[in-house]
Amino acid sequence: MSAFHTSLLEVLPFAAAYVARDGGILACNRVFENGLQLRGLARVPARFQDVLSGESWKRFERVLSAAFGGVPAEVSGEIRLLSGDAFCRHFMCTSRVLLHKGCEAVLVQFGAENGAPEQPNAAEAMQSRDAAEHGNTFAQQISDSRVLEHFPDEILYFDGSESHADMALTLLEKTGGVQDLDGLTRTLEEARQSLPQTLHIPEDCAPAREPGNGGSRVSEVRLVALPRDREGRADGSPCMAIVRRNVDNPAEIAENKRLAYEDPLTGLENRRAFTRALKRELERMPSDRETGLAVYYIDLDEFKKVNDLGGHDAGDDMLLRVASCLKLALGEFGTVARIGGDEFAAMLPVTSRETAHEYAEKILEGFGRIRLEIKERVFTISGSVGVAYADAATHRRSTDANALLGLADTACLRGKRGGGRSVQLHGVGAEDTPANLEENDNLPEAESFCGKELTLYAMPIVSLRNNETCGHEVLLRLQGDRAKGLSSRAWISAAERSGFIAQVDAWTLDRVLDAAERNANRSLLTMNVSAESARDPGFRDGLHNRLSVNPLLASRLCLEIAERDFLREPSTVESFFGFVSEFGCQTAIDDFAGHWPVLSRLPGMRVEWLKLEAGLTRQVLREPARAEILRGLIGAARNLGMKVIAKHIETPAQADLLRTLDIEAAQGFHFGRPAPWIEMRP
Repeated sequence: MSAFHTSLLEVLPFAAAYVARDGGILACNRVFENGLQLRGLARVPARFQDVLSGESWKRFERVLSAAFGGVPAEVSGEIRLLSGDAFCRHFMCTSRVLLHKGCEAVLVQFGAENGAPEQPNAAEAMQSRDAAEHGNTFAQQISDSRVLEHFPDEILYFDGSESHADMALTLLEKTGGVQDLDGLTRTLEEARQSLPQTLHIPEDCAPAREPGNGGSRVSEVRLVALPRDREGRADGSPCMAIVRRNVDNPAEIAENKRLAYEDPLTGLENRRAFTRALKRELERMPSDRETGLAVYYIDLDEFKKVNDLGGHDAGDDMLLRVASCLKLALGEFGTVARIGGDEFAAMLPVTSRETAHEYAEKILEGFGRIRLEIKERVFTISGSVGVAYADAATHRRSTDANALLGLADTACLRGKRGGGRSVQLHGVGAEDTPANLEENDNLPEAESFCGKELTLYAMPIVSLRNNETCGHEVLLRLQGDRAKGLSSRAWISAAERSGFIAQVDAWTLDRVLDAAERNANRSLLTMNVSAESARDPGFRDGLHNRLSVNPLLASRLCLEIAERDFLREPSTVESFFGFVSEFGCQTAIDDFAGHWPVLSRLPGMRVEWLKLEAGLTRQVLREPARAEILRGLIGAARNLGMKVIAKHIETPAQADLLRTLDIEAAQGFHFGRPAPWIEMRP
């Protein structure tokens, strides 16, 4: 114990001690010792639990724990010793301090202002003599810079004579804060009615934050009540302001934490929060042998039509109605989350498979009652519901949260294959444990898929000016028994939902670059990259390593990202395009439909190709007047140095129309169907 901390204890005119996290008494002042001696304790015990009654220790321990957690607290109410004698009626704990060599403690003060210590008159007399020996008041002592100059935080003492406006001005000058004086004055007036209180004052010139760690900084001010001086004051109560500068804004921390676990549109939990809640529920199950758990995976059917025909505002409105419907269907004991664009998950404790199925049917019935009117249109919605039901016995066989959600997802996919608007229930059994889940799932898990189950196809890209093949789009396909009845689009979508699409993209990229190294022709090779891969540092590192060794490969490679991914994560896509362009790779926006958020960013982006969404060319065929709109879009792209590829061209008439619009290239069944990629073979 340093001399400074010992001196600080002796400055205090009431019983006080430094206390460790476990209740150990590290040091105390003479007033504390005298108070114990007057109650028959010859020496100070090692720990508070050795001297306090059981009930008093429980109350004391709660306040102590809060103080070590950074929340100073005070308690009014009788504190008794093991002997039954009353020790005090009030105590408070300040925030923790570092004493020496990593030893943390809090300062506990007994018998402060709001509840005088129940001390015999002899003790009060002794305390008065101690104060007299010091020869000054508490206010003078606490203001002594020799005592406080090494205190870990800045200390301001207010003796009670100051107005709230004066206190506010002093705090603003001390912290360099930017809060308005009147506002802080009102805050102080309210805060001093019930101390301790913690205030946060925005700082004027906070130090620069590290890149990527945005957010403002504040000064934290903790107001703690102090006892009146011996002669007392009529004009106010003294208090101490403990100032800690340059701390994170707690309001922003709370908001960021909320956003990290909440879907911003619906207010439901997001995937991260749902997985965490599901893990907690699985941990609870062994204590309730009669209740199982139903996990639901809900994929909306034809939700894209709502967005396409009604606009994105209509789509958002529909998602809000779906969220309300799910919460209503599952009731107060259900947990609902939005885990994708039009995908939701939910869980509910139930007693049987039949009950789990009934609630799924209830969800579909609720969807059937949804009506969304947009001008002359009326939109409805349906969905595919996959259910994974696990009882307590199944849990004991080690089913985990990700596996259970994956089983519900797989059941949902079975419904989608059957046309949607259905319920598919899977009863979780021993064979569905994580160790062998892949044996029952058509979709490889993140760590279970192998190269022999994946293959690459190529689809020609043809120049419309000379009808010659100018490149190929490389497409991923699943092969083998697990591919039966499963489209590549469905499998890739499941890979994205399962979180291992970056591994799949990395596998594809390696084989595309291997083939490019073996074959000398200069045709362009394009492949689609997910937003998850664009964000993944491992995928970027792999691309950097391959192209650093052989930079010439970059000129043959075009990496494309779907416009929907660009809309969701524009900063990620812009950053990725800039990254790959530095190596000499070409870039493309796939399924480009001309949404304004993308158009507005194109002038500042490094994009060589726009691959038109199929609906654009189909609209031109049905309504020739739209051709001029598309022609203007193509002209704007060319002015920005970009070229255009049309997709899904199936007839000679479509190809001829595209030539009149001066589109550079096209792909589709008219020019060639996807076929096994010969260049991939060694």
